[in-house]
Amino acid sequence: MAVGPEDSVVRAGWGPRPRFAWDKETWMVVLGGVLGGMFASMGLAVLFGPSNGFGGDSLAYMGIISILGLMPCGAGFVWALIHPRHGLPSAAVGALLGLAIFVSFAGDGLNDDWKAPLDRPSTTRALGSWTTGDLVVRVRPDQVVAYRGTTGAVVWRWTPPGEDSVCAMSRGTGQTGTGLIGHSPHDRPCAAVTALGLADGREGWTATVDAPARDGDAAAPDVIAVAGPQAVLQERGGWRAVRLADGGTAWHSTVDAGCAPLQVTGGPADVVAVAQCGEAAPVLRSLAPADGREQSRIVLPVTGGLKNLAVVSVEPLVVWADAQGERGTHAVLSYDRTGRQRASIPVSGDEYDLDVMLGGLHAYDQFDARPLLGGVVVGDLFIVPGEKPGDVTISGGKHPSRSATGRLVAYSLADGGQRWTAALDDQVTGLVVDGTSVWAMTRDRLARIDTATGRQSAQLDVNGTASLYPVDLSVSGPSRFTVVAEDGTRDEPPVRGMR
Repeated sequence: MAVGPEDSVVRAGWGPRPRFAWDKETWMVVLGGVLGGMFASMGLAVLFGPSNGFGGDSLAYMGIISILGLMPCGAGFVWALIHPRHGLPSAAVGALLGLAIFVSFAGDGLNDDWKAPLDRPSTTRALGSWTTGDLVVRVRPDQVVAYRGTTGAVVWRWTPPGEDSVCAMSRGTGQTGTGLIGHSPHDRPCAAVTALGLADGREGWTATVDAPARDGDAAAPDVIAVAGPQAVLQERGGWRAVRLADGGTAWHSTVDAGCAPLQVTGGPADVVAVAQCGEAAPVLRSLAPADGREQSRIVLPVTGGLKNLAVVSVEPLVVWADAQGERGTHAVLSYDRTGRQRASIPVSGDEYDLDVMLGGLHAYDQFDARPLLGGVVVGDLFIVPGEKPGDVTISGGKHPSRSATGRLVAYSLADGGQRWTAALDDQVTGLVVDGTSVWAMTRDRLARIDTATGRQSAQLDVNGTASLYPVDLSVSGPSRFTVVAEDGTRDEPPVRGMR
């Protein structure tokens, strides 16, 4: 039987008569264009995706696939481009296919939207920060600077008078957005407290405090507080409340005989004042902000001295007590309104060591005047980073590497029982409450954890600057975050915005 020329081509279509027919060369052009365009567009998407809000581990895998795919398909892709009639449409189809694959498998990412200039002099470190409205306020010994959270623009600056340096700051700012700043000259008691309106940086009243001596330019945490309509100032003999509005004295509260003031923390309806009583147990008192009336008195279960103490939350009342003695109390304690202890959560238990302070007990970087709490209270849960031995391993040799894992653990403040554990890719460097969720930041990622269940509802790759040490993380808007570093002189800027 004779073979006609139509049998030397590849037929396509349905029915007895072909709709079109391509020869082998055309098929090579089409396949080269589709495959080459797909791998090329996917590779370009991997290259430029992070700067446009994409991230995740899948980017590395897609980049490798793109390179490996282009190696056998590169010649076919070039062949398609020099035959534009069929090659260009095929390459366009391949490019769209590659972009579709990228979008389907790529995760979400965050980039540095703005950065504040590096700190100078290179020896300076931040003492703490506040977030109020759309402003992030960073406090250094020599100045206080407010940044717009969305743009990074400097809104205002405040400098302590004369040669004073900042030696204290309030943990909270109250409903009026007022921050308290303690300041004094070098090697002098932290004897002056100034009220700053954080919306505009305006200086209000300045009060004189009967403060103990300080060493050099050191700063102390939780010695001044905002509580309801009052500012509470810790002095050598007790606590003095002055009105936030004008600095006028509202009330005094003295310590018991043989005791000395240790800390003061405030909330909308409570002043929590702690006194150290020599080798005896510390005494915690809840006072009414309006008149200083004692609402409850708690003798903390600690004898033989304190190593660390922090009021983690005022309402509900949660206290971290860390005794000097090895067999003493090392736990997070919760109390009801009457002062009755509800739960005791060991900081070093059978399963986890809890980072009540971010970075652990011996963090390399921590804000001296307003330390970063790693444990937060949401409802009736205490949520904190938990560590196990071997969570971080570093291999030596010519090519050292680091592998790490991390987690958040939630405990009930009613009975101390563990409620859930959420796995993270690394140790926590920043933690912030956002409604019914918490955002946990690690070196390379930001994860949103539902506080009721511990389920991870979002994961964002941090494509910009990595935070190697604890930072003050805040939410500045939908998919917007600000990061404040203590050391803003080298590895990361003092403040940066991410989105």
